[in-house]
Amino acid sequence: MQNTPVISICIPANGRIEYVRNTLKSIYNEENYSNLSLTDFEVILSDNDPYFGLECLKKEFPYENFFYFSTDCEGFLNSYYVLTYAKGSFLKLHNSQEIFKSGSLSKIIDFIKSLDKSKPCIFFTSGFLTNGKLRHYNRFDDFMYDLSYWSSWSNGFGIWKEDFDVIKGNIELNNLFPHTSLFLTQNNKKKFVLNDEPLFTTQFVRKRGGHNKFHAFSIVYPSLIKASYDSGHIKLDTMNKILKDILYNYLPLLFFNVKIAKIETFSSDGFRQNLKVYFSERSYLKVMCLSLIIPIKVVWRKIKIKYLLKTEF
Repeated sequence: MQNTPVISICIPANGRIEYVRNTLKSIYNEENYSNLSLTDFEVILSDNDPYFGLECLKKEFPYENFFYFSTDCEGFLNSYYVLTYAKGSFLKLHNSQEIFKSGSLSKIIDFIKSLDKSKPCIFFTSGFLTNGKLRHYNRFDDFMYDLSYWSSWSNGFGIWKEDFDVIKGNIELNNLFPHTSLFLTQNNKKKFVLNDEPLFTTQFVRKRGGHNKFHAFSIVYPSLIKASYDSGHIKLDTMNKILKDILYNYLPLLFFNVKIAKIETFSSDGFRQNLKVYFSERSYLKVMCLSLIIPIKVVWRKIKIKYLLKTEF
């Protein structure tokens, strides 16, 4: 392609071919890009399966703007390497199980075009903040206060290529949250935008597991937030609010999914002890109790996203 794409949709993946296929179908659905040119966007699929399990998708999606790469990297670091292949003006990291809603691709491209001159730091929350609106900020601390622990969500992360090129190869990446490592470097931007429009639908992956997610969100991710506070990029109130949201919302849902409903298989080794590092002594009891009511909160959030957010596509 001769033109620089407005956006690169960067998909790190390893296996789960049916989910990846469904995601690609949603991107190339006629209703999604019928009013777009293939030069407006590109799709980068980075496969770190040593057996090239997703390479067959090149034949299934023979579009000139679809690029498959076999990537030799460990685990979540693929979320960094997939960005290195992209050529678009804006690089959007995209989870392999997140389906584009009809019309959302063109909506995102128009959104990126509208911000091409100011190039603010952008994060997509797809209705999870349950307001369905765009929020603009002048300070990183205010931005992070509202974003909270969603800064850990790889599907929400995006970065302008010119900003990525500045830090590429010059940053220490966290092995579990490389995208968050990149995101937190953008604290010096002049403008920040939260896009909470419900743009995506998640394909549920039953029995998902493979690592200790309890450790990730009781130790690793909080350590990144603490480092941001220690560096003076966020205030104490913001750090405490993010930790509180993890304790009262994220961890109870994880506990419910793994320990009660058993629909996920993430390891919880050391969880009770790990909680004492960044949380209070009674935090484990709080997580257990809240896990019994968290499904109600999740259902209500889904209802609000589906019926109460008046977003037009």
